[in-house]
Amino acid sequence: MEGLGVEMDPPLITVLIPTYKRAHLLDAVLDGLSKQTYRCFEVLVVAKLSGDATEATVKKYARKFDIKLLWQTRGYMLDAVNLGLANAKGKIIIFLDDDAIPFPNLIQAHVESYLLPNVGGVAGDVLQVSISDKDLAQFQPKPSDLLPNKKRISAAARVGMKIWNKPLGGQEGCLFFISKAGVASMSPRIVGTECHCIARSLLARGANMSVLSEAVEGIRFPASWILGFTFEQYLSWHIWKKGYSQIFNPKIKVYHLEHGQSLSRHYQDTKRETLLYTEKKLLYYRLSGKEPELSLMHRMAWLGFETLIDLKRICINRELHHTAGLKSTFYSLVIGFKWSLQKKYSLAYSPLSDLEKLNK
Repeated sequence: MEGLGVEMDPPLITVLIPTYKRAHLLDAVLDGLSKQTYRCFEVLVVAKLSGDATEATVKKYARKFDIKLLWQTRGYMLDAVNLGLANAKGKIIIFLDDDAIPFPNLIQAHVESYLLPNVGGVAGDVLQVSISDKDLAQFQPKPSDLLPNKKRISAAARVGMKIWNKPLGGQEGCLFFISKAGVASMSPRIVGTECHCIARSLLARGANMSVLSEAVEGIRFPASWILGFTFEQYLSWHIWKKGYSQIFNPKIKVYHLEHGQSLSRHYQDTKRETLLYTEKKLLYYRLSGKEPELSLMHRMAWLGFETLIDLKRICINRELHHTAGLKSTFYSLVIGFKWSLQKKYSLAYSPLSDLEKLNK
């Protein structure tokens, strides 16, 4: 394989886990790593000082495998990822959430995926489970939290693929892709087959994915995220532009614990929802000027469709929480406009400042 080459010894793998105030969940994740069939790995836990038992939890597993604790002194989710990437020594870097419990073959399955030609990134499946469940060995098979049931894919999603949600050129046939509207999307045509076989795909979710270290060499995330939503697709786009292929492997699985929070940071639900939607809609502006196939026509069609859906849910279905969708459309347009001006005229502006206002 081009990235790993033919090696007599198994390559070192880095498992990167950002965390914050989640020692009780982190313990279950590290316990899952202690049971891995593949043993040549290091674990980097990146944490902010929180006063909980994170440090003691990491020390508890120091006798079982190579584990290091890196203290994050500033910033948000992706500052932790940047710190981890800068310190990773493995030929493959596996991203794992601090609430994602790995199957025993997780690392082995990731490593074997890179035996395919020119693979630079691998996405795995995520199974949702309740935090009240005690014994993971007794879990019944769960539906994927990442992939919807094919029968539940709406007609609107299928129409959208033909009108406003077309993949960037070269990403046709991918399970997960970036559309010409600058949206992280999933192909409804492929759902239903991906559960049984490997599919071409961009990276999907940081709870379970990996990258070849040489494929992300020199890549660091700008300070323009809080929750980190769509960072996977931003990273995946860079890997794709370097000429690497990427895949979704349904055999690589983690249990993702339900506990009312996400992305290793604590936020009130309404604020988090608005932030998540806003960051999702900023992907277009993050890639603007770098990706020539982004289309303003597709973008406006998608925003119009999203707005109509949110209005329908609010006015007809009385789903008032969808006001977050309308707010995020407005915020993303304002932030994106400021960002575009900054790029065009070299103004001193960062969208992070506006996102921080949403979080207050």
